[in-house]
Amino acid sequence: MPFRWVETPGTLEIEIEGPDERAVFVEGFGAMCELLAGDVAERGVTRTVELAGRDRAALLADWLAELAILGDTEGLVPERLADLELGEEGLRATVEGGRGTPGRTLKGANYDRLALERSGEGWVARAVLDR
Repeated sequence: MPFRWVETPGTLEIEIEGPDERAVFVEGFGAMCELLAGDVAERGVTRTVELAGRDRAALLADWLAELAILGDTEGLVPERLADLELGEEGLRATVEGGRGTPGRTLKGANYDRLALERSGEGWVARAVLDR
């Protein structure tokens, strides 16, 4: 199971697994697509997301939060990750989707219980999103 959501009062916690750090970020995108899936009125919307940071766990939280913010402020319903570059100084991604009404509204991410670490043969992450 690449990801799972855990609902608590006021928050939504996600646990993500992947063979490497990049895969965790890609799986996080897939989880947000599932969460934000909604009615799309306009297709063909593309957004570039650039985030700076060396702390990978904080960068993951910022990535998930940015997707939530784009949904809330622009009505972006993400559908496809066209590109994701994860470098030492941050990430750059190209997100494709539509404009409409996302299925959920989130306030952003917080840093409670935030983690991104090696586990066995892969990586495990946990982030908390505020509802």
